[in-house]
Amino acid sequence: MKGATDQRLVDYEAALEAARGPVAVLQLLAQGRERRSQPGDRPLEVAFAATPVNDEDALPAAVWVALRHGNVEASAAALLGASRTEFVVGEHEELDAGYRLRTIEERRVLPDVGVLQLQLAALLDIPWDVVAMLCEWGPDDPRTQTEIDALLDARFDARLDARFGGPLGDTAPRGHRLEMSADELAALLQLTPEQGRLLDTIVRQADVTITST
Repeated sequence: MKGATDQRLVDYEAALEAARGPVAVLQLLAQGRERRSQPGDRPLEVAFAATPVNDEDALPAAVWVALRHGNVEASAAALLGASRTEFVVGEHEELDAGYRLRTIEERRVLPDVGVLQLQLAALLDIPWDVVAMLCEWGPDDPRTQTEIDALLDARFDARLDARFGGPLGDTAPRGHRLEMSADELAALLQLTPEQGRLLDTIVRQADVTITST
């Protein structure tokens, strides 16, 4: 019995280790979405916690908060704390109050990586099988970050959100947001002091967007 328990403990530790790669990839997705947030957006941890999976309770906001900080250990711990999946690592027999012998199972929780994949896919409007594929590639595969950026740019590109007033679909052109002060722009364009003061007045009185012709 002890040998079987020892093997189950080994299997449990292996399952925990196997979850690290997918969790690291899901962190990249969460961090990428955070970078594309816009003023006035609903807090993403709130949106995450309000995204149910298969008519079940969603994973809590703390899981998203851990993911966006990018620490695998903290993310796995938050996921374990909210997990509904158990793993039997051993069992033993004991007498109950009626002196009947019964078997007691020793259980430990496993991180609900599959649930997290489904919840993130729904939140980010990315097909689940694509999220699963990224997790299979792993965080160190150069394709992973490239594909994550492409997927998120197509849905939440920050510069285009500011220009068009909201998240855009896959048909929108892509770009990157550049922010600078009026003084920095004046120096870049080598404006005269009078032109610089005029630019500063315009920027203080309105939101300025510069587009290509």
